[in-house]
Amino acid sequence: MPQQDSKNDFAKAVSLFLAEMLRTRSITLRRAADIAEQVINNINLIEGEADFLRLIKDLSRDFEELHQLSGRIQMNGRSRQRQDLEQQVREFVITTMSADLKLASDVLQAAVGQDLVLDNLCLQFPQFKQFVENR
Repeated sequence: MPQQDSKNDFAKAVSLFLAEMLRTRSITLRRAADIAEQVINNINLIEGEADFLRLIKDLSRDFEELHQLSGRIQMNGRSRQRQDLEQQVREFVITTMSADLKLASDVLQAAVGQDLVLDNLCLQFPQFKQFVENR
């Protein structure tokens, strides 16, 4: 059932986007209906957020209005990845702090950077990589 819930969430995101476009008179009712119909026709192809983004990008070839939505989805995806990585760092620091304060501090300092990527952090700190793999 969680699969169906996520599909409903994706459909809801498109619906809210179209509602906002209609509210601001940026799109006609017919055009919004055409977009909604295409999303509904393809909703079963969506297995996750990456598939949803791919679908929106494909549909944006025919419906230029969806370019704005794909940008929002990408920003949300990056934000979610950052939150997941921050959670992993937080858990690592909590478990490591009592045993190795210097390592915990170094990982925290490295994680503060804007360009934080899991692979880079794992390369820089093998203990963190082991922690992530054992989670």
